Amino acid sequence: MNHYDSLRCLPVVAVLAIFPVLTGCFSVPTGTTQIYRKADATEATKLPGSQAARQMSFNKTMFGNSIDSELTIRKSSADKAGADVFAIYLSDGYFKYLKDAGGVNEVIVVAEFTETNGGNESDTVTRVLGPYFGVADKAGTPFLNKLLYGPKTLDSDHLNMKLTVLEYDQGENANTAAFLDFIQSVTQTLSLANPVTASEQAFAKEIAKSLLSLNKDDVVMEIDMSFTGNAGELSRMKHNGSYIPLNVGDYVLINKEHCVPANCYMQMTDGAKTWNPFAWIGDITMLVPTAMRRGWTDTPDHEALTEVKSDELDFTDHVLARKGSTELFIDKTWLSLSIVKGGDASLWQKRKLLTQAETSIQNMIKVRGGPLAFSQNYQTAKKALEEAREAETLSGSGVTFVSPLASNGNFAPTINDGEYCLYHSRGVTTVTANFYRITDGTPPQQIPAADIIKNTGKTTPNNTCFTVATSARTEGAYDMIASYSLGGEVLTQKVRYKVGK
Repeated sequence: MNHYDSLRCLPVVAVLAIFPVLTGCFSVPTGTTQIYRKADATEATKLPGSQAARQMSFNKTMFGNSIDSELTIRKSSADKAGADVFAIYLSDGYFKYLKDAGGVNEVIVVAEFTETNGGNESDTVTRVLGPYFGVADKAGTPFLNKLLYGPKTLDSDHLNMKLTVLEYDQGENANTAAFLDFIQSVTQTLSLANPVTASEQAFAKEIAKSLLSLNKDDVVMEIDMSFTGNAGELSRMKHNGSYIPLNVGDYVLINKEHCVPANCYMQMTDGAKTWNPFAWIGDITMLVPTAMRRGWTDTPDHEALTEVKSDELDFTDHVLARKGSTELFIDKTWLSLSIVKGGDASLWQKRKLLTQAETSIQNMIKVRGGPLAFSQNYQTAKKALEEAREAETLSGSGVTFVSPLASNGNFAPTINDGEYCLYHSRGVTTVTANFYRITDGTPPQQIPAADIIKNTGKTTPNNTCFTVATSARTEGAYDMIASYSLGGEVLTQKVRYKVGK
């Protein structure tokens, strides 16, 4: 190569030389995550005019100014039927674009939930899912139906949820790689996805803080929002401002990516909407570096940058697809959440109480605060343990039909059985029950009290029996709603059963 050939190569060499600098200086911004809730089938009938003929895929807006008694999770009460218990699951998802350089990544999900009781850090529950290794672009998520929060009762009037998805390139940074390996190894001893003890909970929070501050450029998607529960007078107010009800159902989080110079074309001229000559010079100068970056590195394409059009999407059987299609929606990164009503909240309550006892016991051992501090911690631990024991008693309570039973051990009354018997713990007192006949299309019809009478002659500390008249045991479905006292509380429980031939 002669001297002139070398000079001709200089521009190419210069571009190749500045390319790593350009790709390093212009980081891709985090996109905007929008959340949608799949509309219930009954909600479509509330639409005006011709819109009622078709079922909506997604609610037009997450906001409302009213509470739905069937859908909105209510603040905790003494209902044993589980109507005030809920759980949140991270169901499924798809990664269209991860901010990597080589196509292989580690993915971590950090979920933080706060019910603002005291308004301090102790109210925040932190979950760390992952790291998931070897995750590629344009692939489904490596997790499925992961429990994030609950089952528990709603202890405040609203719930704040912050969900962050982080991505790290394999081999991108030695310190980052070592930290992720440490997280993976420590999860074999400590649970970060479901921390139980006080030490695990504190450790999960510190790990989350470190992850979120380690590399803010690696945030794939993020959302921070507050749900409003069905608390007290709010359900009867009709003229409030808008809020997001904590409704059961399926939710989809869809990420719309954004552009910056050297990442997308014509950024300085705003898509050729300005005639500023300096903006045109800048965009023309950046054409080649931008083309090289988009061709050689992982940057969002046109589909990932366009606005989300929820009217064109459908969410059926936990699959996000375009309307009229069964193929997975792959234009953008998305995750799905499920808020589920029901479950046993006693385990959550007992864990919280035992964590308080654990913290007080640790203070008794480690902190030298004199007799007064020791006594205070002792009383706190003792009270928490007593309350945990009461919670265990409550969780083991309830009423169960024990007669008549079928050969498989299930309660199976027939039209010929004139007596039903319940079993309950010795702590249960003052058991009363109302019975209802269930008929499709009509409200439950209460059976007259004279048709089902408590048999006091067979009542024991563990059993309550009822004499059932012929008119109260026709073939069909029934509900029994029992009320009873336990530990100073009046609890209710609903049991559905069927009467056969």
